[in-house]
Amino acid sequence: MRRRQTPPREVKNSLALRPHERILAAARTATEEWVVATDRRLHLPEPGGADTFAGIPWEQLEHAEWDRDEEVLRVTAAAPLGQPMPTWRLRFDPPDQRLLALIRERITASVVTERHVPLRGRVGVRVIARRPPAGDPDAAEGGIVWALAFDEGLDPNDPDVLDAAHRALATVRAEIEP
Repeated sequence: MRRRQTPPREVKNSLALRPHERILAAARTATEEWVVATDRRLHLPEPGGADTFAGIPWEQLEHAEWDRDEEVLRVTAAAPLGQPMPTWRLRFDPPDQRLLALIRERITASVVTERHVPLRGRVGVRVIARRPPAGDPDAAEGGIVWALAFDEGLDPNDPDVLDAAHRALATVRAEIEP
C-alpha cells in the first residue's frame, strides 16, 4: 500500500492556489514533476520545469486518459476555436490510483451534457457543456462553459460548417439554459 503523497512546501507555494482551494491528491511523475489535483483545478507541470504549473479548471479539461501499458496519463485542455489544445503526456511509475480516480471523477462531474449533432451525414460536432465545482468563486458568470468539438473531416474554418455548428450549440444551449 502506498502512502499518500504530499507535495513539498516549495511546490505548494508555486501552485498559486486561490483562497480556500484545497489539495485533494498529488503524485510525482517518473521524471520527478508534480501533478496536483485540488477541489477547483488540476495543476500540471509546465514545460521547462522549475516548478511552474498550469492550473486548469476542471470544466476546461477536454479529457484525460490513462494508458495502462505505457503507464502514461494524457491530459488535454480545451482551447479557443481554431487553436491547438494543450496536451500533457505524463509517465508514472507506479501510478497513483487515488490521483487517477480523482481526475476521472472531477472531469466526469463537470459534464452537464455532451451531445453529438450531425452536420453532414454522420459527421458533425459535439456540443459540450461543463460546470465548475460548486462554490468555486472563480467560475464564470452563469457557471456553464460551452465548447464545440468537430469530427474528423469537418473544417471549423469553413463558414458554412461554423454557422451550422453555432446553430447546433444554440439549440442545445436553449434546452439546458431555457
